[in-house]
Amino acid sequence: MNVKTKKVILLFTLFIIIFINNKQAICAEFTENNDTTSTITGGVFTDGNGLVYEEVINAIGINEYKVVSYTGDGRDVIIPDEYNGGAVTSVADNAFYDNRIIRSVVLGSNITEIGSGAFAFCTSMYQIVIPVQVTKFGENAFYGFNKDRFTIVTPEDSKAGKFALKNGILFTDTKKTHLSDKKSIDIEGSQNRIYVYSAPSKAKWESMDNKIARVNKNGKITALKAGSTTVIAETAGQALKCKVKVLKRNKKNCLKVIYSKYVKKEMTDYEKIYAAHAWLVQNVKYDKTLYKTGTVPAVSHTAEGAFNRGIAVCDGYSKAFIIIMEHYGIKCRMVTGGYHAWNMVKIKNKWYHIDCTYDDPVVNGSFNNKIVFMDFFLKTDKEMRKTHVWDYSSFPKCNSKKINKNYRTV
Repeated sequence: MNVKTKKVILLFTLFIIIFINNKQAICAEFTENNDTTSTITGGVFTDGNGLVYEEVINAIGINEYKVVSYTGDGRDVIIPDEYNGGAVTSVADNAFYDNRIIRSVVLGSNITEIGSGAFAFCTSMYQIVIPVQVTKFGENAFYGFNKDRFTIVTPEDSKAGKFALKNGILFTDTKKTHLSDKKSIDIEGSQNRIYVYSAPSKAKWESMDNKIARVNKNGKITALKAGSTTVIAETAGQALKCKVKVLKRNKKNCLKVIYSKYVKKEMTDYEKIYAAHAWLVQNVKYDKTLYKTGTVPAVSHTAEGAFNRGIAVCDGYSKAFIIIMEHYGIKCRMVTGGYHAWNMVKIKNKWYHIDCTYDDPVVNGSFNNKIVFMDFFLKTDKEMRKTHVWDYSSFPKCNSKKINKNYRTV
């Protein structure tokens, strides 16, 4: 290598060193004066709060940004509407995966998509505010969340609300920590769960009168006898109260509670049918004397048995179901055959089978099943013929698998 070449290489090396030093100085000065932007590395940006963005050029050539990770130590994260002049439009796959620090997140109004596993295993997070613009949710976006506390705050009719409902996530339209019910009315022997929305810490539950109603550590209230009490949930220094009224169990009071609390006027026919079916399964048990003695008290064959005593056999379940449906003008019939009774119910112009008794089975020898099975809920003739026998010519045909879930009789 000649002397001239060596001089060129030396000058080039000095130029590179000076360039790098000047660039670091400029970046350091820029970061000091603007704490929302720091160094750029291959299209990846980190703001002063620890949010890491990746620049994306959309289809029409406009710069957008997606959140790809979080390196900050803040517990309450706010993702802005814009960054560096461009809209922040998405949260990438696994962006906050396994972050055990963050407690709450507010998404910017330009975000439309949350990626797969974006907030998976964020076990300390109790609240996320999702705008109505978000319409895409990746697989397991909130996997491993705390089911007792984690709450999505979003408008009720939003995609996020439907996503929460489908995935068993609490959701509400306000950021305020509150109970699902401030007042509760029920009948003796019933059970009902109250939830704390956006609870910053695990709630501690207490009933002021355990003789009237008791509450377990998860907020499930068991009504014991007629009277009134107050159930309190304490979380992060807040005492949230629900007034509980327990009514004596009889037909009149059962129907009062069903119509006001479970099967509501504003529901669609499908929702009313489901709610009535669920109430009967959870509040009526099969009369086990049939198994013990081979006979059944006459009252267990009636709706009064189901409502007044909470004990019935198949035709008692069926007659009680008909009464609830008749209140809303929904056409319903009792079907009999093979020493068994169940119902047919009509949604719009189509009939379906529904068997509340079979969906309330004896589980592990217990007659007090509370699980709402759906094995015989709105079924066709073909499906029911596998387990049921009836005079097909005497009843409407149930051939449709399509159910209009939005139809309302009134």
